[in-house]
Amino acid sequence: MITVTAVQTVKPGMEPELDELMQDLIDKIKENEPGCVRFDYVRADDDGNTRLVYEQYRDPIAFEYHKTTPYLQEFIPKLLRCLEGFPEVRTYGDVLAPIVPPSFFHVGMVVPDLDAAVARYSDVLGMEFTEPAVFDVPRLEDPDPHPFKLTAVFSRSEPPYYELIQAEGDGICSVAHAGKILYYGVWEPDMAGRLDTLRAQGVGLDALFRADADAVPFAMITAPDLLGARIEYVGVDSMGPIEEWVRTGVYPGGIGG
Repeated sequence: MITVTAVQTVKPGMEPELDELMQDLIDKIKENEPGCVRFDYVRADDDGNTRLVYEQYRDPIAFEYHKTTPYLQEFIPKLLRCLEGFPEVRTYGDVLAPIVPPSFFHVGMVVPDLDAAVARYSDVLGMEFTEPAVFDVPRLEDPDPHPFKLTAVFSRSEPPYYELIQAEGDGICSVAHAGKILYYGVWEPDMAGRLDTLRAQGVGLDALFRADADAVPFAMITAPDLLGARIEYVGVDSMGPIEEWVRTGVYPGGIGG
């Protein structure tokens, strides 16, 4: 995680203009930068002319992207006109690794015809979808191990996202599972630990996605043991590429290859 602070000293009378500029910047960051996990803009209680910006980015790539955005380049000279001088900026790295808890981020559904499903969901829900991405999964165990080609799209919306999966084969992604929610997807920072926990708790596993027979799964789908619901656990290593896929509409690379 990259943390950035910027202390601003505002010229008297320029507070409304600065607040409007900051709100516009925050709106653009929310719309275009899923790698920015926090952006706070606060005022000192004892000095109305002192403001603090507190930013956090998921990784150096997300921070570098932020610094190169055209809207930030346009914002900086307007910002400086509102301040007594340059803001006091400091950048921090983590001393201890942050704890990333599992979090609900998408709903997965198998569909018989991906193009038709995208058109229907777009019409009914009024949302845009990414371009399809094809993932060459080296080893899918559902239950018998085999290579698998998974084709899917994500909604370009706020999470939880809609994931539409083209029906394929006779396993977990077969047409037999179409017409209903296949699973609720969550991020998992410790896939090996989660796999051990699920087995210890007696939770069934309908699918394991691996790079090879000995590898820790990079994704796994439980059996519908939780009151009829399946949970898909996805390793947090995939978080950046998936969010980039949602942001741009084009997947930057493969998962598990």
